[in-house]
Amino acid sequence: MVRWKVTVAVLAGIAGVLLTTALGNWQTRRGDEKAARQAEWDEALAHAPTVLASAQDVARVGKKTPQRVQVSGTFVPEATVYIDNRLQDGVAGYQVITPFAIQEGAPWVLVNRGWAPRDMRDRALLPKAPVGTAPMSIQGIAVDRVPRALELGTRETGLGGIWQNLDFEAFEQASGRKVARFVLQQTSDTGDGLKRNWPRPDAGVDRHRGYAFQWYSLAILVALLTLYFGVKAWRRA
Repeated sequence: MVRWKVTVAVLAGIAGVLLTTALGNWQTRRGDEKAARQAEWDEALAHAPTVLASAQDVARVGKKTPQRVQVSGTFVPEATVYIDNRLQDGVAGYQVITPFAIQEGAPWVLVNRGWAPRDMRDRALLPKAPVGTAPMSIQGIAVDRVPRALELGTRETGLGGIWQNLDFEAFEQASGRKVARFVLQQTSDTGDGLKRNWPRPDAGVDRHRGYAFQWYSLAILVALLTLYFGVKAWRRA
């Protein structure tokens, strides 16, 4: 009976070592992934912007993000949507998405123009984010998507107003227009008053590595305790 209990305790200790090591490895991978995305981001910023002038240009950029991009054309303000529950400096607000038409027949480019705070007294009052319809040229970083948040309720079916997440297929169904399979994070100023403080892709790398160190330290501690008490118990048995 004693040997059986000792065996169970040792196996439990081994399982604890394996679990904590796996958690440490997962945190390490998360940190490495964010560091790799930051390296891609820095490389993209080091290059001259890719000029989008046709549907073929749009398709090429959609296959390789991130990229610095320059587009010329017109905004379509009536198709603006407001992505809800986006925080900046602890304040709730919206990311303002407005499509940009570059050429007749080419997919719209969805431009993330920036962030605006929510009216805390009346959620239905959307922030003013004026944009003209005159031809203009803007620059930004093409990214694969807007980060998703927890989605409650049914998906949006119409253009305009508040959306919980940006979905390419849903936007196409609502607008009746094809859209590029990337989002342009605008960096140039168009005088709309929106904040464009885009987070770094490597945000949180140090935190992940700190957690990994804690899990690895715990794995070593569990291994040492299992070895010490296991050997001691076997000798008594």
